[in-house]
Amino acid sequence: RCHGPDGKPLGPPTNHRPHGLRLARLRGLVPGTAYVCRIGREHSGLRVRFRTAPARPEPFTFAVVGDSGDGSVAAARLAQRILAGRPAFLVHVGDMAYPRSSPPHLDHRFFRPYGRTLKRVPLFPTPGNHDLASHSVYRDVFAPFHDGDGASRTQYAFDWGGARFVFVSSPEFPRGGETSARWLAGEITSAPPGAWRFVVLHEPPYSSGRKRVTRGLRASLEPVVEAAHVDLVLAGHVHLYERALPACEYVPDARVLEVISGGGGAALDHGRTHPNFARTITATHYLRVRVTPDWFDIRAVGLEGQILDRMRRRRGEEEACRSSGWPSPIEK
Repeated sequence: RCHGPDGKPLGPPTNHRPHGLRLARLRGLVPGTAYVCRIGREHSGLRVRFRTAPARPEPFTFAVVGDSGDGSVAAARLAQRILAGRPAFLVHVGDMAYPRSSPPHLDHRFFRPYGRTLKRVPLFPTPGNHDLASHSVYRDVFAPFHDGDGASRTQYAFDWGGARFVFVSSPEFPRGGETSARWLAGEITSAPPGAWRFVVLHEPPYSSGRKRVTRGLRASLEPVVEAAHVDLVLAGHVHLYERALPACEYVPDARVLEVISGGGGAALDHGRTHPNFARTITATHYLRVRVTPDWFDIRAVGLEGQILDRMRRRRGEEEACRSSGWPSPIEK
């Protein structure tokens, strides 16, 4: 049962889903309003709080984490660090549980370390390759985010405070061909006038690391995001922090920035020093992203709260792209 400031209940009774899950659709939500939900028994169940998206563009902060899937002590500490930052919501860029997102693995390796955080911070995930492995239940567990007629139940988009967020399923996107490309282009270009355009996925189009990525991902994704004037691509998969310069191998005069945040608590990978990457840092971390109508600011935050890297892009700013010298992707 959920209610807002007026105390009136929201939503119909819950619907039963596979694996003992329940789904409740909340109707009548008001923008920019705080709500409280009681899950379970009326007076003793789990209490959850959230605030809806604002009605018009205004500054907000969100967090990004990825590859937290071993449920380590470091992952739990990072979850508490995220909670302390009081973001409007949390973006998870995939691989929520290793070796797959089965019910017991999700319980122990995601919901246990992130339990306190999720009571206060809404979650918006995108699937990693481990989340879609055999016997995984990602689609069932996160079905509330997959309603609609998008290209896939694992892909969706929403607007928040002057920004459009589009979530892409990187393990599936290349197989969708023109259908995937049209869906992505449509979701990006239908953003409100003046909105920042952010694309979220698990596997990065390019990295200095040596992780394998889905075949054809970069060739199918990069022309679409560049043509649609995306401002930022957020990814994970490689267990480190990396900030790349724009790449114009596929598209002349490219401007899209890519940031990898795969240091969510699992064993770390080592990147390579490379001139096409402004920063590569092997460290457990999350991203704290501040968005205003005029600029967005990204900070990579370590386990102790230290700032590992920071960048800011102002409206209309562009950085020269690199047309050659990119590490060749290692495709599956």
